[in-house]
Amino acid sequence: MTAASEMTCVRCLGDHAVSVGRAAVHAPGPGEMRVRTVTSAICGSDLHHYRTPQTLRRERGWIRYALGHECAGGVDAVGPGVTSPAVGDRVVVFGIVGCGHCVHCRRGEPMFCADAQHFSRHRHGTNAAYLIAPARNAMPLPDDMDFSVGALLSCNVGTAYGALRKAAPSGERMLAVFGLGPVGLSCVMLGRALGAPMLGVDPSPRRRALALEHGALAALDSSDPDLNARLLDLAGGEGLAAAIDTSGQAPARAAAIDALRVHGTFVEVGVGRETTIAPTEQLIFKEVTLRGSWLYKQHEWESLLDCVRRHRIPIARLITHRFRPHDAVEAFQLANSAAAGKILFDWD
Repeated sequence: MTAASEMTCVRCLGDHAVSVGRAAVHAPGPGEMRVRTVTSAICGSDLHHYRTPQTLRRERGWIRYALGHECAGGVDAVGPGVTSPAVGDRVVVFGIVGCGHCVHCRRGEPMFCADAQHFSRHRHGTNAAYLIAPARNAMPLPDDMDFSVGALLSCNVGTAYGALRKAAPSGERMLAVFGLGPVGLSCVMLGRALGAPMLGVDPSPRRRALALEHGALAALDSSDPDLNARLLDLAGGEGLAAAIDTSGQAPARAAAIDALRVHGTFVEVGVGRETTIAPTEQLIFKEVTLRGSWLYKQHEWESLLDCVRRHRIPIARLITHRFRPHDAVEAFQLANSAAAGKILFDWD
């Protein structure tokens, strides 16, 4: 298949603005593949770009790149030296590009590579008709999983899976998820499928309702002044075995740690700079464990697929809205409202 010389792409201008424009389509270089995008998505981290001042985005040169890091599609071309994947293969593209040679890349953890490149910042992202990426970033998408499911697995569901593995879900461990955006809802859905009693916490009534639809035993309002008491009551008075924060908000982090039982585990997924943790009362006196969780590891891909397939987890239910790329302005406004589940772009 021969690609067009130009492609449609969605760029983020900053200051709550995006634009739909055109960009050149390039041939893949040595060790690279070109993927024709079928489905891409809006991630919460894309909203950090969306809200960033336009002057800062221009200064850093990010404004010239297509936005996004979640997609699934078909390999359209491969560069010299590439034997896998092959043209025509269905793939999901891992969202961070490492050097490919350091100890972290060899372990399947390119996010820790000192020379890591991020889609949307250092190269064109996934909200574009074609994507150039190293062939090693290709993760096979089975024929029984459609491209929409692939886009979900590429980041949101995968990130939830990575966090849940650190929280050790089981029928004996009550878990709460703070922040019920797509990653938080994925945590609820996967955690429940793995047997854990799941609670959700979020200020949005719509998202609390979605959490209940996806298996949460209860969904609580984060602004409730009696939130901690309600969480402790639901957890039998002792406290939560584990809590996962996907919001990145300081009050959520503090509330999650407060609700833990002795030897409980807190897993932070949400990106945020501010925090208010009291080490003595919240950490030492309960000997809690704090864990960070960034994306998931490439070597976890097959176990993630197996988990979704074996437990028949209907992750496509996370999708609440679909748009064509030319409607990106409306799509990002909706995503920024925090009133939706997962939002996808259909390119075909």
